Amino acid sequence: MVRVKICGITTPDDAVAAADAGADAVGINLVGGPRRVDLDTAAAILAALPPFCTPVALVDVERDNLASDVLELLGRAWVACVQLYGAVTPGAVARMREDGLLPLLVHHVVPDRFPDELERALAAMHTCQPAAIVLDAFDPQRLGGTGQPLNWKELADMRAEGRFAAWPPVVLAGGLTPDNVADAVRTVQPWGVDVSSGVESSVGRKDPARMKAFVAAARGASS
Repeated sequence: MVRVKICGITTPDDAVAAADAGADAVGINLVGGPRRVDLDTAAAILAALPPFCTPVALVDVERDNLASDVLELLGRAWVACVQLYGAVTPGAVARMREDGLLPLLVHHVVPDRFPDELERALAAMHTCQPAAIVLDAFDPQRLGGTGQPLNWKELADMRAEGRFAAWPPVVLAGGLTPDNVADAVRTVQPWGVDVSSGVESSVGRKDPARMKAFVAAARGASS
């Protein structure tokens, strides 16, 4: 069964609505962009989440570590799952694991270097592999949340060639909506899917009905 992460949660109410919609995880952006929240808001979102809905903190890596105030929040709220941006080096992943975190490596797909660039990075991390990789559309102006889909057929071809077998679990992001996620799941067969703008009523605010429709479509396609 495909796992569903709803990213870019900006309010406690949206966090609860995402959990009620059946999301396995919610993403809290501490990095940048219109969905970035401050640490106090992040703490309020974490406090509102019910059990069995995993919080994922989107965090920026600098000098193989996280900012001390971010680490303090993650430790205080028992947030073990982080989605890494910035200087994601083998040393950074190793450090996150030493700190008891379960990192996800974000890789923005660059058409002329993917998947070779990804595979070089994974080879360098051979003793400290990330728990999963998030495949997102590349945009030089944004870290993520572009709303642009990847080429699912190319990814399906890579899976058929056996390349996915050597990778950590794949979480598919980029331009997913309630209308297209079923096709994406059937084509790519990812471990999980990640959505943000595709389930919003306005930038940064989630629509409960769209979240429910997204989860139902994703799960229906993988059952």
